[in-house]
Amino acid sequence: DGVFRRVGRRRGARSGVTRERIVTAASGVFGEFGYHATTFQAIAERAQLTRPAINHYFPSKKLLYQAVLMQAETLFAHAVDQASTEPTLVGQLSSVIVGFTQLGEEDRTVAAFAVTAVVDAQRDPVLKSLVGDIQGPPRAFLAEALTEAINRGELVSTSGMGDLTEMLLAVLWGITFYVSLVGNQAAAAGV
Repeated sequence: DGVFRRVGRRRGARSGVTRERIVTAASGVFGEFGYHATTFQAIAERAQLTRPAINHYFPSKKLLYQAVLMQAETLFAHAVDQASTEPTLVGQLSSVIVGFTQLGEEDRTVAAFAVTAVVDAQRDPVLKSLVGDIQGPPRAFLAEALTEAINRGELVSTSGMGDLTEMLLAVLWGITFYVSLVGNQAAAAGV
């Protein structure tokens, strides 16, 4: 017939899987060592790939870090969306805490990365520009949840809305950090 077919998988068929594997590995390495101490070699070892394979998908550490950030932001957005469906403040807070603690359910490194990204961005101007306002969506959610609770008469407070929001945001990050260290969602769920 004269037509030859190549045997094997279709080109690009597994590239999405490999890319996700790299992002997951990078999340762990960035979470453990921070941005500046992380190397492509460490990520390659964690992903069980070669360093050139990492470079093929992500030509710079900055691009890889941004991919990991996008993954974390997507998980945060999902947790916030889920929590927004709850009718009470306690239900909303419980739901968002469970959602954030689930960041570490399959791999604690996602939660560790999220917390270290927030902390590192406060100390490092280079990272601050990369991270942007990762706390923005959770902060907006908390402010809205508190405002609605006050409007429903569910919460009475003499504190300013900004102070309450920041306090709850700190608690949320603290719980996420705790789960990333001990990996025990059941302990965090009791909160």
